[in-house]
Amino acid sequence: METFYIHTDIKTGFPLVLEDQNEVLHAYSSLRIKPGDSVDIINGMGERFKAEVMECTKKILSVIPNVKIDDEKEYSEVRLSVAVSLLNRNSKMKLLMEKLTELGISRFIPFTSERTAFPKMKTESLRPSMISALKQCGGCRDVEISETLKFSEILKSENFDHKYFSDISGGKSPGNEIKGNILVAVGPEGGFTDNEKKEMISAGFVPLKLNRRTLRAETAAIVTASKFLS
Repeated sequence: METFYIHTDIKTGFPLVLEDQNEVLHAYSSLRIKPGDSVDIINGMGERFKAEVMECTKKILSVIPNVKIDDEKEYSEVRLSVAVSLLNRNSKMKLLMEKLTELGISRFIPFTSERTAFPKMKTESLRPSMISALKQCGGCRDVEISETLKFSEILKSENFDHKYFSDISGGKSPGNEIKGNILVAVGPEGGFTDNEKKEMISAGFVPLKLNRRTLRAETAAIVTASKFLS
């Protein structure tokens, strides 16, 4: 079943017009959607609907939602926020955003630390990657994408039940036994400095060993998310 995204309230029986031209052209040119076809509609707010296509041209895609679907692919018992030091390429960040969305994280937090090699990025550029992955993986709730924070701001993060940071000398992951609101921080290539590790432990973070080998930052972030979401 093809899935389309529209960030608005959805009600059964009320027509919707998708205005995103990328979605419209994809439906018309690539998928060859026709009136009468059935599609799924998500709004990034945790809702999924079956809908009937009313019109599909090069300029417009209109549907009428008719059935709300109970979606069991979202995580309700754990809300995972993954903080990642900015990677050295925008393309890496976009790919990481896709993979973390597929796994089911709730929030993505880019940050800068002492060894960050690429200290600037427009985080809004990650949103298309998130939406594309959300449609593909069967999810229906947006990943919240934070503005880029400083390491000091990560240290002050509150309202979390558990906080961890990746560290080759850390302890084993508690895995999916841990529930609630969780924050995991992944450092840059080369990892966190010794001083940063001390500061994180003082701030209540627990060092977490991901693998026997040293992982690239993007790999570490993906492995981290999979430890808590399964």
